[in-house]
Amino acid sequence: MNNDNKLGYLAVILSNIIIGLAFLFTKKAVTATDPITTLFLRFFICFIVISLTILFKIVKVNLKGKNLKNLIFMSIFFPSGFFLFQSFGLKYASSSEAGIISALTPAIILILSIVFLKEKTNIKQILSIILSIFGVIYIFSMKGMSLNLDNFLGILLIFISCICFSIFSILSRKFSNEFTPVEICFFMQLFGFMVFLFLFIVNRNSFSSAVSLFKDLSFIGPILYLSVLSTLISAILNNYALSKIEASKVGVFFNISTIVSIAAGALILNEKIFYYHIIGCTLIIIGIVGANYFSPNIDTKNTSKKSA
Repeated sequence: MNNDNKLGYLAVILSNIIIGLAFLFTKKAVTATDPITTLFLRFFICFIVISLTILFKIVKVNLKGKNLKNLIFMSIFFPSGFFLFQSFGLKYASSSEAGIISALTPAIILILSIVFLKEKTNIKQILSIILSIFGVIYIFSMKGMSLNLDNFLGILLIFISCICFSIFSILSRKFSNEFTPVEICFFMQLFGFMVFLFLFIVNRNSFSSAVSLFKDLSFIGPILYLSVLSTLISAILNNYALSKIEASKVGVFFNISTIVSIAAGALILNEKIFYYHIIGCTLIIIGIVGANYFSPNIDTKNTSKKSA
């Protein structure tokens, strides 16, 4: 494993740790306002922050002469499609049901990466990914939660959001040679800001009421975390990981966020941890390790060919 691979793995682990902690802050943010306002403010802050980093030349973005149609195509799926379907899906489905459906994301990414990116796999890697998915489903099912067909619309919308994220992961991997992770992230934030600004206006939300939310100190912390860390930094880290590692490998790390959210709930919210949490998290970790250990070492082969 070369240094680029190691940095890619570090990036995807940090990204999913940030996302796992985001559940705590999302709960606090959505109690103060509606989902559209939250998404609008989230991407507005993101766009301002990344624009300032470009203005002061902290990061470099150069989209001149590049195919922006590819970036637009990517941004339609993530963040726009993903967050829209997820937000409205959670109106009809419970968070537990959403957690079970979201656990299928690594499997969707694996299938798409094999079909469209021609990434190689084997039965041991597939079984490892299934084991990781089973670990997530086991945790939620043992909590007494099961899929409720009465909430079929919500379940369908959450599933579509997973497909959107999976397609984005494939596209980000495919276009990683054309755009840098920061360039992809910048355009994502710009596109997301424009989409959610439009929806904010169409929804006839009040700008004055949105601004007044910042008078609430309990709202400022969560929205800044969701904007800067969960949306901006995690996106850069995830895009970087996809530029260094196969999409199927990156996808299996998605379930780390489940472990982090459980641990954060126990440490911060004093939620109880039961035996099934430990069993489920163990299955997730074994699945993640197995999926990467048993996968064909494509990157190493490509690297040796280039150096030769």
